[in-house]
Amino acid sequence: MRIDSCRKCGMELEVHKKCEVCGDAIQFFCHKCGNISDEQIHSVCYLVNMNRNLLQASVA
Repeated sequence: MRIDSCRKCGMELEVHKKCEVCGDAIQFFCHKCGNISDEQIHSVCYLVNMNRNLLQASVA
């Protein structure tokens, strides 16, 4: 898992949000300055999630 340093203060970031499909970190949080990184979207995981939602909607 990739952990970067905060772009505002340089401190190490903590995982804030994980991908629902693969479980990898997609958003990070800095405890020192409160900065939250942009969410990194996995295109393949996004498509898998969309297909799963469509299948659930058609079954219900």
